[in-house]
Amino acid sequence: MNSIDFTAYLNAYLLAEPYEVEQRESGMNNTTRIITSRNERYVLRIYNNHKDADIVRLEQEVLSALQQEELPFRIPVPILNKNGDTLSISEDGTLSALFHYIEGDRPEVTIPAHVHALGETAALLTSSLREIQPIRKPLYSPYYELNKTYASMDVQAFLAIASRSVALAARQSSFEMLQRERDGLAEICAELASWPMQWIHGDLVFNNTVSRGDAIIGVLDFEFATMDVRVMELAVIVVDLLKPNDGELSAKIKLLLKGYLNKGELTDLELQYLPACMKLRLIDVALHFAVRLNEGLDQEEVLCQIVEQSAFGCEWINEHWEDEIA
Repeated sequence: MNSIDFTAYLNAYLLAEPYEVEQRESGMNNTTRIITSRNERYVLRIYNNHKDADIVRLEQEVLSALQQEELPFRIPVPILNKNGDTLSISEDGTLSALFHYIEGDRPEVTIPAHVHALGETAALLTSSLREIQPIRKPLYSPYYELNKTYASMDVQAFLAIASRSVALAARQSSFEMLQRERDGLAEICAELASWPMQWIHGDLVFNNTVSRGDAIIGVLDFEFATMDVRVMELAVIVVDLLKPNDGELSAKIKLLLKGYLNKGELTDLELQYLPACMKLRLIDVALHFAVRLNEGLDQEEVLCQIVEQSAFGCEWINEHWEDEIA
């Protein structure tokens, strides 16, 4: 979507003209723009990676249910279009939605207060999500159903990708290591399937939150909300911290866990399984982008980077978790 006619999307709404369209960072799944109309600001979100209205309607139902909870932070509130709907569908099937803008900044992983606050926010959100009961069923499978979710990307298909180019072949050892980790999680996945489930955000990372000062004051992007074991929410966040050459990595993880346990709780068994759940997230991401490459949605350098990151994360967990975190 290199050249987008945003007017075509915004004409679906009763916005006072003239309005200003401002580009901000967008994720790989969506295109977002800040819209200023008189004294009001909005976020236009165009869904890039699917045209499934049910996914967006479920996301908005989760948001609506959470609005009934007493949240200490803001969440997106969709705007009605001219048809009285919170979801707009263009002639080619592209989906979009307009939300009230949440004023603030992106939290920084280099700021200890933000790391601690994200842990607290995750615990509070987990508690609120436990209370909601959307009518619509989850459309994304829980992480422990990894092999079912990526049945088309079985061991042969995944390892075969490494032979598709010189760049991918250079990372063959990482592909093989990730597959070994995937195989080793089979028994744990079977056990997780017997645990209680609840709704989780599913992608609660720094880029999907809003800060002001030292506090997290907004949580964004509920597109991947689903039912899963509650510890997976925390696993996703910790994985977002796993970056090479970070001498403060262990300290950040401990601070994040401290924040989470300050506002929430996990059983001893959940804490014991947290590193395995982190590996599930890492491998899920690698498989997700392997599928995207097969479908022609990304260039191969994207998967190269993802495989390197996922392999680093699994290696770090193996080498450091027991000695530095547990």
